[in-house]
Amino acid sequence: MNSIIDQDSVDNINRTGCYSTEYPDRKSVLDKYDLPYDRLADNVIVTGCEPLPRLPNILVSLARFFDRRGFSYTFLSEEYCCGNYLYRPAIKARDEQAMDECRNLSKRFVDKTIQSARKFGAKRLVIFCSPCYPIYKHAFPDEEIIFYPEAIAEIMGEMAFDEKIDYYAGCYKLHKKFAPVPMDLKTTNRVFKKISGLEINRIKAPKCCFTPEGISHMIGNVKTKNMVHICTGCYAQAMRFMPKEKSVNIMMLPEFIEMIDK
Repeated sequence: MNSIIDQDSVDNINRTGCYSTEYPDRKSVLDKYDLPYDRLADNVIVTGCEPLPRLPNILVSLARFFDRRGFSYTFLSEEYCCGNYLYRPAIKARDEQAMDECRNLSKRFVDKTIQSARKFGAKRLVIFCSPCYPIYKHAFPDEEIIFYPEAIAEIMGEMAFDEKIDYYAGCYKLHKKFAPVPMDLKTTNRVFKKISGLEINRIKAPKCCFTPEGISHMIGNVKTKNMVHICTGCYAQAMRFMPKEKSVNIMMLPEFIEMIDK
């Protein structure tokens, strides 16, 4: 294995499904938040190894919406990290050989999750974690793999919200380095088009929000009291840096949809 790639993280993923040992067992989190798992379903929701323990409330919102619409889905007790953290030293070093090896490792990890999904009859993977999406799509281009806003758009029907929101789609510059697959941003626009009365202040992302310039641009262009994200990383940055005096309700897309689903 290339010396740039962290062997301990690879071992952790193979053994536990997570790149880090700091995260709790998936079943314990799924049980705690009453999220259904390992049941027969048409769709498997791929949470990613970080979002499940860190953002379970958002996955609960997504699950409640799916339940109300009769969407056939399950979470998995056995899911494997896509390996995106393994890429970062290789990206920094611009080591193409290490990048190729990372992609081969990712394919092995993703295949393990796909095999877990097939045990429950799933025809499609619905990806919640944004770094997972391009890695999964690149590893298995012939599989049915979608970004979660597409599932929302399919089942939501017409809604109404006579207010304006801020929408920060994100830049996905790092994601493009993981795999040459574009992020699916079109389906979120399909979601918004089904909401009558909605006005959107679209905040561009000239710089990644994990840079000082990027987060300053994001926060400085907020104009409403409701801010919507589709990327968990961007959402976390907004939650961390938004001044409390702005009183902005920062939401991931599932939370926003659940809020207006009446």
